[in-house]
Amino acid sequence: MAARQLCQACVGQCAWASGFGRATVILMFQPNAAPPSRVRAFAARHPIAAFLTLVFLIAYPVIGVLVLIVHGVIPGDALLQRLPFGPDELSGLTLTVGALLPSALFVTWAAEGRPGLVRLGRRMIRWRFGVGWWLIVLVALPVLAIISTLLLGDTLESIDPAELLLDQLRLLLINFVLVNLWEEAAWAGVVQTHLERRHSVFTAALLTAVPFGFAHWPLAFLGEVTVASALASLGLFVVLGALVRPLFGLILRGSRDSLLAVGLMHSIFNRTNNQDGISARLLAGEGYQLGVVAALVVLTIVLAVVLRGRLGPATRRLLDGIATPAPDAPSAAGAPTKPQSASSGQEPAVSATPLSTAYPRPRTVGPERDLAADRPVARTNQLSRGTGS
Repeated sequence: MAARQLCQACVGQCAWASGFGRATVILMFQPNAAPPSRVRAFAARHPIAAFLTLVFLIAYPVIGVLVLIVHGVIPGDALLQRLPFGPDELSGLTLTVGALLPSALFVTWAAEGRPGLVRLGRRMIRWRFGVGWWLIVLVALPVLAIISTLLLGDTLESIDPAELLLDQLRLLLINFVLVNLWEEAAWAGVVQTHLERRHSVFTAALLTAVPFGFAHWPLAFLGEVTVASALASLGLFVVLGALVRPLFGLILRGSRDSLLAVGLMHSIFNRTNNQDGISARLLAGEGYQLGVVAALVVLTIVLAVVLRGRLGPATRRLLDGIATPAPDAPSAAGAPTKPQSASSGQEPAVSATPLSTAYPRPRTVGPERDLAADRPVARTNQLSRGTGS
C-alpha cells in the first residue's frame, strides 16, 4: 500500500499492474510539463473561430490606420507617396503578411503542433501533381475567359505578345511570391481544410467566402466611400469569394492537396481579371469581366465532373491523415466486398476517427508527451516489489 500511496501522491502519472506474484509501479514524472495555455487550447478545439478572431483583431485596426492616412485624418500621406506601391497593394500585403499568415501558423501549431506546421509547409511547396493539372492551373482560366469574352461580342486588340507575356509574368510572380501563396496557406490551408473535414468541397468553399469577403472589405474604404458603396463593396467581395473559392477548393483536391497550385491559381485569376490583366489588355471592350465570370463557372463545373466521388469529407480526412479506410465488410456470402475507388463515383468509406486529437486525456499506460515541448517524456523511475500489501 505504501508504494500505491506514493504513486498517487507524486506529481506525474501512475500506472499500477500486477501479475505472476509481483506488482510493478511505473512513475512517469513530468516536472517541466505545463498544461497548454487557454488560448492554445481554445485554438486547438475551435481553429476556425480562433483564426478569424486573430485575423480581424489584427487586420482591421492596421488597415484602418492606412484608411485614415489616405483620407488625411492623420499624417503620413507623404510617406505613402514615397512607397513603390499604392495603398491598395500595401493593404493587401499588410492583410496577408501581418494578419492571415501569422494567424494560420499559430492555429496550425496550436491544433497540430510542429508536425502540423511541417505538413503545412510541405503543402506549400508540393509541385508534383501532374502535367495536366499544371496546364489547368496556368492556362485554362485565361483561355476560357478570352473565348467567353469573344463570344459575348468583344474583339481582340493589336498588341505585342512578347511584351504582354513578360509584363504579365512579372506581375504574376510579384503577386504570387508576396501575397497569394501566403494568403492561400491561410484560406485554403487552414479554413477550407478544416471545413472540408465536415462538409463537401462546395459547402466549405461557400462558408469560407463570407469571412473572405469581410477580410477584404477594408480595401473599399481606401477611396471615396459612402454607406451604400461600402455595403455594395462588401456584397461584391462575398460574391467574388463564392465564385473563386469553389474553384480553389477543386484545384486543392485535384493537385494532391498542393497549396502551391492554389496560390498560383489565385495569381492567375488576378492576372486574368484585373484592369491591367490579360483580358483587359487583349480585348477591346468592357465585357471581359463578364467573360471571366463565365470562365470561372465553366471551369468549376468541368473540374467538379472530373473529381466527382472525391469531393466529400471522407477524402479530406484521408488527405489529412486523420482517418483510415474502414475494413471491408463481409458480403452476404461471407466474402469481403470489393473496395471502392475514386473512379466509382463514391467516396471511400472511413472509420469514425475523432477530429480533435490535439489534447487527448492522459493515459495511465504507454508513452506520454510533453505538450509544452512537443517531445516524448521518458519514464524516469520503476519500482518493483513483492506481493505483500
